[in-house]
Amino acid sequence: MTNSEIANIFEQIAEILEIKGENPFKIRAYSNASRVINSLGENISDISEEKNGLINIPGIGKDLSLKLKELINTGHLVYYDELVKSIPQGILELIKLRGLGPKKANMLYETFHINGISDLYDAILSNKLSKMHGFGEKTIENLKKSIEEYRIFNQRFLYIDALEQALAFVSYLKNTPYKLVCQIMIAGSLRRKMETVGDIDIVASVKEKDNKAFTERFFNYDKILRVESTGETKLSVVLKSGIHVDLRIVPDEDFVYALHHFTGSKLHNEELRTLEKKSGYKINEYGIFKDEGAGNTSNKVKVTNEFEFYNVFGMQFIPPELREGAGEIEAAVNHSIPELIEEKDLQGVFHIHTTYTDGKDSLEEMVEASLKSGYKYVGISDHSVSAYYANGLDRLNLKSQIEYIDRLNDKYKGKIRIFKGIESDILTDGKLDYDDETLSMLDFVIASVHSKFNMPESLMTERIINAIKNPYTTMIGHLTGRLLLERKGYEVNISKILDYASKYRTIIELNANPKRLDIDWRHIKEAISKSVLISINPDAHNVSSIYFVNYGVNIAKKGWATKFDILNTRSVGDVLKIFKDIRYYKFKLK
Repeated sequence: MTNSEIANIFEQIAEILEIKGENPFKIRAYSNASRVINSLGENISDISEEKNGLINIPGIGKDLSLKLKELINTGHLVYYDELVKSIPQGILELIKLRGLGPKKANMLYETFHINGISDLYDAILSNKLSKMHGFGEKTIENLKKSIEEYRIFNQRFLYIDALEQALAFVSYLKNTPYKLVCQIMIAGSLRRKMETVGDIDIVASVKEKDNKAFTERFFNYDKILRVESTGETKLSVVLKSGIHVDLRIVPDEDFVYALHHFTGSKLHNEELRTLEKKSGYKINEYGIFKDEGAGNTSNKVKVTNEFEFYNVFGMQFIPPELREGAGEIEAAVNHSIPELIEEKDLQGVFHIHTTYTDGKDSLEEMVEASLKSGYKYVGISDHSVSAYYANGLDRLNLKSQIEYIDRLNDKYKGKIRIFKGIESDILTDGKLDYDDETLSMLDFVIASVHSKFNMPESLMTERIINAIKNPYTTMIGHLTGRLLLERKGYEVNISKILDYASKYRTIIELNANPKRLDIDWRHIKEAISKSVLISINPDAHNVSSIYFVNYGVNIAKKGWATKFDILNTRSVGDVLKIFKDIRYYKFKLK
């Protein structure tokens, strides 16, 4: 466990003890221990045990030292688990609010049976608290603001939104009049390209004499809502958007170690630390140390970048996207991490909507934008007839669009190829919403679920499998129908669908819209292992959203995909052959 995780557990113990009216000295002991652990300069799991078996940390007594040992060895603390069960969970939620301590939270529960933030908000709106001692008008108004802040802040953020804010902040920090920054990079889950993130981590190195000036610049950023902490090496703020930002300031010679450590993930770092500890190394945010431990800087192994960092252990460089504790350590030891897909490998894009249905830009504008982006082909796939909400095309309008594409192909010959497609709704029985004659006019068909999301898993799985079996289905769109931070995907057996996609040579879309990123990266490895081809599609509804494919590349990399696993890294001729082969093969299976 990390220092901060252990410190948080001890702080929560102190809060629960206060709720229960325990001895103030006991409460203070846990609170002090939390503060001590948070300020430690090295990972607590690297601190050697004394001869008596206890971890010797000044300010932490025997009883708490034993609990520390239990947490480090097992990842759990029985005492903490029992304490949590001993009080209503709603009180623990209440004390997360700024300005509401354990005693007042307990008072609210005992007086009005307020068991959570929603209950408290309702009580404020109904004016219940106005006659309660200690809850004056100003206190109640501040509580209401705290609840509103909590509802904004207690959430994750889409990668695209967090990245935009992080890049703006880093740009501001870099653009100093006195060149205070030596190195600065985004770390954490953002650097690992997670689809959603909880906060922004930044690692920076500055010259020691410039530390104060750099800190002042950090806190002068005009998008900061409030300051959370102001330490010498760690600064924390909350931006007006609600996202937390943690900045770590390190000496320039420690930048690589800190960047690696704070990039994570926790599981990746733990697996690497466990592996290298056996070889006589210790790793933390301050360096790589040989034999005698992190306290002896003469044994510090010097590296100038992360390639050298991993090479110290004879390992292949592990891209940040793969650092999830999902087999990358073993692969790096064996030098078997493949060359992953890159943006430059894409030769074209599919799943493009136009003003024929719910797109914002015309068909030719989408073609021009694709051409300017350097693509050799573009696949138009407006909505089908069942998508009344998106002005879906009936057969006559689809035929008109096909004829228009034929004319544009003549116009753009030798520059870009326009593939004729459709995003066809998968009906509840798995049929597509056009007849075979209509579908036969198209180069490709993306079959997608847009309705009846609440079907049981077995029926939804069968529904999609039936669509896969259709000879005209080229690929399955947004496999689970999820909208990140808005809507969970429908229940579906992904492994079974991938089995059938493999059997029927059907492509699976990686929908690169930042709100979807569907297929989930955790399933891409399985798809690849079953020889299922993936297409990274922007699901673009305007010219600017064609760029979404690059977010899809991030997710494909997280799923260990190479360019050979991706449809749209192929040439025009190869793509056309694949489309024809899929249709021919399926007709043979019928």
